[in-house]
Amino acid sequence: MGVRFTVLASGSAGNASFLEADGFGLLIDVGIGPRLLASRLLSAGANWRQVHAVVLTHTHADHWKERSLAHMAVLGIPLYCHSDHHEVLGKYSQGFRHLCEARLVRDLKAGREFRLAPHVKCVPVSVPHDSEPTFAFRLSGAPSLFGASWSMGFASDLGSETPALVDAFREVDLLALEFNHDEGMERRSGRPYYLIDRVLSDWGHLSNPQAGDVVRSLIRASRGHPLRHLVQLHLSRQCNLPALALAAGRQAVDDCASPTSIITAGQDAATRPIEIGAAAPRRFTRRTG
Repeated sequence: MGVRFTVLASGSAGNASFLEADGFGLLIDVGIGPRLLASRLLSAGANWRQVHAVVLTHTHADHWKERSLAHMAVLGIPLYCHSDHHEVLGKYSQGFRHLCEARLVRDLKAGREFRLAPHVKCVPVSVPHDSEPTFAFRLSGAPSLFGASWSMGFASDLGSETPALVDAFREVDLLALEFNHDEGMERRSGRPYYLIDRVLSDWGHLSNPQAGDVVRSLIRASRGHPLRHLVQLHLSRQCNLPALALAAGRQAVDDCASPTSIITAGQDAATRPIEIGAAAPRRFTRRTG
Protein backbone atom coordinates (compact mmCIF):
# COMPACT_ATOMS: atom_id res chain seq x y z
CA MET A 1 0.00 0.00 0.00
CA GLY A 2 1.36 3.42 -0.94
CA VAL A 3 1.12 6.82 0.70
CA ARG A 4 -1.78 8.84 -0.70
CA PHE A 5 -3.14 12.30 0.03
CA THR A 6 -6.62 13.51 -0.91
CA VAL A 7 -8.29 16.84 -0.24
CA LEU A 8 -11.89 15.98 0.57
CA ALA A 9 -13.17 19.56 0.80
CA SER A 10 -11.45 22.94 0.86
CA GLY A 11 -12.96 26.38 1.29
CA SER A 12 -14.88 28.57 3.69
CA ALA A 13 -17.83 26.13 3.73
CA GLY A 14 -15.75 23.33 5.23
CA ASN A 15 -12.29 21.75 5.16
CA ALA A 16 -11.06 18.16 5.42
CA SER A 17 -8.17 16.21 3.93
CA PHE A 18 -7.20 12.55 4.15
CA LEU A 19 -3.76 10.94 4.32
CA GLU A 20 -3.25 7.19 3.98
CA ALA A 21 0.21 5.94 4.96
CA ASP A 22 1.32 2.39 5.62
CA GLY A 23 -2.25 1.33 6.40
CA PHE A 24 -2.85 4.29 8.71
CA GLY A 25 -5.59 6.82 7.94
CA LEU A 26 -5.45 10.45 9.11
CA LEU A 27 -7.96 13.25 8.66
CA ILE A 28 -6.63 16.80 8.76
CA ASP A 29 -9.62 18.82 10.03
CA VAL A 30 -13.24 17.67 10.03
CA GLY A 31 -15.00 20.77 8.74
CA ILE A 32 -17.81 18.90 6.96
CA GLY A 33 -20.43 16.58 8.39
CA PRO A 34 -19.94 12.83 8.85
CA ARG A 35 -22.19 11.78 5.93
CA LEU A 36 -20.48 14.10 3.50
CA LEU A 37 -17.13 12.98 4.85
CA ALA A 38 -18.16 9.38 4.23
CA SER A 39 -19.10 10.22 0.65
CA ARG A 40 -15.85 12.05 -0.01
CA LEU A 41 -13.81 9.28 1.63
CA LEU A 42 -15.56 6.77 -0.63
CA SER A 43 -14.47 8.74 -3.67
CA ALA A 44 -10.90 8.32 -2.38
CA GLY A 45 -11.39 4.58 -1.95
CA ALA A 46 -11.72 4.75 1.84
CA ASN A 47 -14.31 4.92 4.62
CA TRP A 48 -14.67 6.04 8.24
CA ARG A 49 -13.33 2.70 9.49
CA GLN A 50 -10.03 3.52 7.83
CA VAL A 51 -9.69 6.75 9.80
CA HIS A 52 -7.40 6.20 12.81
CA ALA A 53 -6.83 9.80 13.97
CA VAL A 54 -7.72 13.43 13.32
CA VAL A 55 -5.47 16.49 13.69
CA LEU A 56 -6.99 19.96 14.02
CA THR A 57 -5.42 23.09 12.52
CA HIS A 58 -7.52 25.59 14.51
CA THR A 59 -11.01 26.23 15.86
CA HIS A 60 -12.65 28.34 13.15
CA ALA A 61 -16.00 26.74 12.37
CA ASP A 62 -15.07 25.66 8.83
CA HIS A 63 -12.46 23.26 10.25
CA TRP A 64 -14.61 21.21 12.61
CA LYS A 65 -18.22 20.15 12.77
CA GLU A 66 -20.08 19.09 15.88
CA ARG A 67 -21.63 16.03 14.23
CA SER A 68 -18.24 14.83 12.99
CA LEU A 69 -16.69 15.16 16.46
CA ALA A 70 -19.63 13.23 17.89
CA HIS A 71 -19.19 10.54 15.21
CA MET A 72 -15.50 10.28 16.10
CA ALA A 73 -16.43 9.65 19.73
CA VAL A 74 -18.76 6.81 18.68
CA LEU A 75 -16.04 5.23 16.52
CA GLY A 76 -13.25 5.75 19.06
CA ILE A 77 -11.14 8.01 16.82
CA PRO A 78 -8.68 10.22 18.74
CA LEU A 79 -8.45 13.97 18.15
CA TYR A 80 -5.08 15.73 18.28
CA CYS A 81 -5.38 19.43 19.09
CA HIS A 82 -3.70 22.13 21.18
CA SER A 83 -4.72 22.60 24.80
CA ASP A 84 -5.80 26.16 23.97
CA HIS A 85 -8.38 24.71 21.58
CA HIS A 86 -10.16 22.97 24.44
CA GLU A 87 -11.97 26.06 25.69
CA VAL A 88 -13.69 26.83 22.38
CA LEU A 89 -14.45 23.21 21.53
CA GLY A 90 -15.63 22.42 25.05
CA LYS A 91 -17.96 25.42 25.03
CA TYR A 92 -19.63 24.71 21.69
CA SER A 93 -19.28 20.97 21.13
CA GLN A 94 -20.88 18.17 23.09
CA GLY A 95 -19.05 15.79 20.75
CA PHE A 96 -15.73 17.19 21.96
CA ARG A 97 -16.83 16.70 25.56
CA HIS A 98 -17.63 13.07 24.72
CA LEU A 99 -14.17 12.67 23.21
CA CYS A 100 -12.67 14.04 26.42
CA GLU A 101 -14.77 11.69 28.56
CA ALA A 102 -13.57 8.76 26.45
CA ARG A 103 -9.94 9.91 26.80
CA LEU A 104 -9.67 10.34 23.06
CA VAL A 105 -8.24 13.88 23.08
CA ARG A 106 -4.47 14.13 22.61
CA ASP A 107 -2.53 17.36 23.06
CA LEU A 108 -0.10 18.68 20.46
CA LYS A 109 2.43 21.47 20.88
CA ALA A 110 4.14 23.76 18.39
CA GLY A 111 7.46 22.42 17.19
CA ARG A 112 7.21 19.18 19.15
CA GLU A 113 7.33 16.10 16.92
CA PHE A 114 5.04 13.22 17.81
CA ARG A 115 4.15 9.89 16.25
CA LEU A 116 0.67 9.26 14.99
CA ALA A 117 1.67 5.69 14.08
CA PRO A 118 4.97 3.76 14.04
CA HIS A 119 5.78 5.05 10.54
CA VAL A 120 3.99 8.41 10.62
CA LYS A 121 5.47 11.46 12.33
CA CYS A 122 3.90 14.89 12.72
CA VAL A 123 5.42 18.27 13.55
CA PRO A 124 2.94 21.10 14.30
CA VAL A 125 4.14 24.52 13.10
CA SER A 126 2.61 27.74 14.44
CA VAL A 127 1.39 30.06 11.69
CA PRO A 128 -0.06 33.60 11.83
CA HIS A 129 -3.85 33.55 11.64
CA ASP A 130 -6.61 35.26 13.58
CA SER A 131 -7.56 32.12 15.46
CA GLU A 132 -4.81 31.48 17.94
CA PRO A 133 -3.23 29.03 17.95
CA THR A 134 -3.33 27.91 14.30
CA PHE A 135 -1.06 25.18 13.00
CA ALA A 136 0.44 23.91 9.81
CA PHE A 137 1.75 20.34 9.85
CA ARG A 138 4.77 18.54 8.47
CA LEU A 139 3.92 14.86 8.10
CA SER A 140 6.52 12.28 7.21
CA GLY A 141 7.35 8.60 7.21
CA ALA A 142 10.56 6.66 7.48
CA PRO A 143 11.49 4.04 4.88
CA SER A 144 9.83 0.67 5.42
CA LEU A 145 10.67 -2.75 4.00
CA PHE A 146 8.98 -2.10 0.66
CA GLY A 147 8.87 1.68 0.49
CA ALA A 148 10.83 4.92 0.54
CA SER A 149 10.69 7.82 2.94
CA TRP A 150 8.11 10.53 2.23
CA SER A 151 7.11 13.93 3.57
CA MET A 152 4.44 16.56 3.06
CA GLY A 153 3.64 20.03 4.35
CA PHE A 154 0.08 21.19 5.00
CA ALA A 155 -0.81 24.86 5.62
CA SER A 156 -4.42 25.80 4.97
CA ASP A 157 -4.94 29.10 6.86
CA LEU A 158 -2.23 31.72 7.34
CA GLY A 159 -1.80 35.40 6.70
CA SER A 160 1.90 35.58 5.89
CA GLU A 161 5.03 33.56 5.22
CA THR A 162 7.33 32.86 8.15
CA PRO A 163 10.92 31.57 8.20
CA ALA A 164 9.82 28.86 10.64
CA LEU A 165 7.28 27.52 8.15
CA VAL A 166 9.74 27.44 5.27
CA ASP A 167 12.35 25.76 7.47
CA ALA A 168 9.87 23.15 8.70
CA PHE A 169 8.71 22.33 5.16
CA ARG A 170 12.14 22.07 3.52
CA GLU A 171 12.50 19.07 1.18
CA VAL A 172 8.88 17.93 1.34
CA ASP A 173 7.58 15.84 -1.54
CA LEU A 174 4.13 17.44 -1.45
CA LEU A 175 3.06 20.92 -0.37
CA ALA A 176 -0.61 21.63 0.35
CA LEU A 177 -0.87 25.40 0.69
CA GLU A 178 -3.56 28.06 0.84
CA PHE A 179 -4.07 30.17 -2.31
CA ASN A 180 -6.99 32.08 -0.86
CA HIS A 181 -7.70 35.23 -2.86
CA ASP A 182 -6.90 37.67 -5.63
CA GLU A 183 -6.25 40.99 -3.93
CA GLY A 184 -8.03 43.05 -6.58
CA MET A 185 -11.12 40.85 -6.41
CA GLU A 186 -11.04 41.05 -2.62
CA ARG A 187 -10.91 44.86 -2.61
CA ARG A 188 -13.74 45.06 -5.18
CA SER A 189 -15.87 42.40 -3.50
CA GLY A 190 -18.28 44.70 -1.72
CA ARG A 191 -17.59 42.93 1.54
CA PRO A 192 -17.52 44.97 4.76
CA TYR A 193 -14.26 46.90 5.12
CA TYR A 194 -13.39 45.14 8.37
CA LEU A 195 -13.60 41.75 6.61
CA ILE A 196 -11.45 42.90 3.69
CA ASP A 197 -8.88 44.29 6.12
CA ARG A 198 -8.93 41.05 8.06
CA VAL A 199 -8.35 38.87 4.97
CA LEU A 200 -5.53 41.11 3.67
CA SER A 201 -3.75 41.40 7.02
CA ASP A 202 -0.71 39.39 8.06
CA TRP A 203 -3.07 37.37 10.27
CA GLY A 204 -5.66 36.71 7.56
CA HIS A 205 -5.18 34.64 4.40
CA LEU A 206 -2.58 34.29 1.67
CA SER A 207 -3.22 35.91 -1.71
CA ASN A 208 -2.20 34.07 -4.86
CA PRO A 209 1.11 36.01 -5.19
CA GLN A 210 1.89 35.56 -1.49
CA ALA A 211 1.33 31.82 -1.78
CA GLY A 212 3.52 31.78 -4.89
CA ASP A 213 6.28 33.44 -2.87
CA VAL A 214 6.01 30.72 -0.22
CA VAL A 215 6.40 28.09 -2.95
CA ARG A 216 9.50 29.85 -4.31
CA SER A 217 11.03 30.16 -0.84
CA LEU A 218 10.42 26.50 -0.11
CA ILE A 219 11.83 25.19 -3.38
CA ARG A 220 14.94 27.35 -3.02
CA ALA A 221 15.43 26.27 0.60
CA SER A 222 15.16 22.61 -0.38
CA ARG A 223 18.51 22.66 -2.20
CA GLY A 224 17.64 20.50 -5.14
CA HIS A 225 15.17 18.15 -3.46
CA PRO A 226 12.24 18.13 -5.89
CA LEU A 227 8.83 19.37 -4.86
CA ARG A 228 6.76 16.75 -6.67
CA HIS A 229 3.27 18.05 -5.95
CA LEU A 230 1.66 21.38 -5.11
CA VAL A 231 -1.95 21.27 -3.88
CA GLN A 232 -3.75 24.61 -3.76
CA LEU A 233 -6.10 24.96 -0.78
CA HIS A 234 -8.86 27.23 0.54
CA LEU A 235 -9.69 29.24 -2.60
CA SER A 236 -12.27 31.94 -1.96
CA ARG A 237 -15.37 31.42 -4.09
CA GLN A 238 -16.12 35.13 -4.16
CA CYS A 239 -12.60 36.56 -4.39
CA ASN A 240 -10.57 34.10 -6.43
CA LEU A 241 -10.70 31.96 -9.56
CA PRO A 242 -9.05 28.56 -10.02
CA ALA A 243 -7.36 29.86 -13.17
CA LEU A 244 -5.77 32.76 -11.26
CA ALA A 245 -4.54 30.48 -8.48
CA LEU A 246 -3.18 27.99 -11.00
CA ALA A 247 -1.36 30.72 -12.93
CA ALA A 248 0.30 31.98 -9.75
CA GLY A 249 1.33 28.48 -8.73
CA ARG A 250 2.63 27.66 -12.20
CA GLN A 251 4.65 30.88 -12.35
CA ALA A 252 6.25 30.07 -8.98
CA VAL A 253 7.37 26.56 -9.93
CA ASP A 254 8.48 27.69 -13.39
CA ASP A 255 10.58 30.47 -11.84
CA CYS A 256 12.42 27.75 -9.92
CA ALA A 257 12.55 25.32 -12.86
CA SER A 258 10.77 22.80 -10.64
CA PRO A 259 9.00 19.78 -12.23
CA THR A 260 6.01 20.14 -9.90
CA SER A 261 2.49 18.97 -10.67
CA ILE A 262 -0.29 21.30 -9.45
CA ILE A 263 -3.77 20.37 -8.27
CA THR A 264 -6.32 23.00 -7.27
CA ALA A 265 -8.69 21.73 -4.56
CA GLY A 266 -12.29 22.86 -4.32
CA GLN A 267 -15.33 22.83 -2.08
CA ASP A 268 -17.69 20.59 -4.01
CA ALA A 269 -15.64 17.47 -4.76
CA ALA A 270 -12.60 15.60 -3.54
CA THR A 271 -9.37 15.80 -5.50
CA ARG A 272 -7.98 12.65 -7.01
CA PRO A 273 -5.72 10.75 -4.56
CA ILE A 274 -2.10 11.82 -4.98
CA GLU A 275 0.56 9.15 -4.56
CA ILE A 276 3.46 10.51 -2.54
CA GLY A 277 5.23 7.33 -1.44
CA ALA A 278 5.15 3.58 -1.22
CA ALA A 279 4.96 1.47 1.90
CA ALA A 280 4.24 -2.03 3.13
CA PRO A 281 0.67 -2.91 4.15
CA ARG A 282 0.00 -2.74 7.87
CA ARG A 283 -3.12 -3.09 10.01
CA PHE A 284 -3.91 -0.65 12.79
CA THR A 285 -6.26 -0.94 15.73
CA ARG A 286 -7.62 2.11 17.48
CA ARG A 287 -6.70 2.65 21.10
CA THR A 288 -9.38 4.19 23.24
CA GLY A 289 -7.30 4.92 26.33
